[in-house]
Amino acid sequence: MVSAHDGLLDRAVGGDGEALAALLERHGPRLRGQLKGQIPQRWQGILSLDDVMQQTYQDAFLDVACLDPRGEAAFVAWLLTLARRNLLDALRMLDAEKRGRQWRRLRPRPDDDSLAFLAERLGCVKSTPSRRAARHEARACLEQAIARLPPAYRIVVQMYDLAGRSVVDVAALLNRSPGAVFMLRARAHRYLQKILGTGSRYLSDTA
Repeated sequence: MVSAHDGLLDRAVGGDGEALAALLERHGPRLRGQLKGQIPQRWQGILSLDDVMQQTYQDAFLDVACLDPRGEAAFVAWLLTLARRNLLDALRMLDAEKRGRQWRRLRPRPDDDSLAFLAERLGCVKSTPSRRAARHEARACLEQAIARLPPAYRIVVQMYDLAGRSVVDVAALLNRSPGAVFMLRARAHRYLQKILGTGSRYLSDTA
């Protein structure tokens, strides 16, 4: 049996992908056990535990460099937090889709475009006449930020948020489940907010 003190975590945080993969393989069964039974029966046909695990592993590869390597117990707790957040994101959006709450999908107004509207939804800028210049700046910066997203995240934003395509269409293109698409979307929005520095760059006043 491999020792829990074999330096894998330090190496993973340092950018060693093989070390991280070994950690995920080591602790994956425990993580899966913690999540077992948490997907409501009504969604089990379009969201699986494998979807949640896959997204959580992707998140781990993207964010492990920011982790404070305080031991593998803390690493497992971090993974579980990622997984539960992913599952909650998917369930919330699936419930919203079922209820027909289409406000979650962005619909540009006649005097605006979908990029500017997405900037508002992400909290980068508010829609008031005094914000017109800020909206244009936010739109340009958001377009650049979207280009920096990982490919799957970028596709979800472009197709679902900007083009207004259905979650079924996006899922088919990515060969993922609708629930997995919603996990990707939530993750993409968080990345965009991080890149853009939401709340500090464009919201310089409260008028």
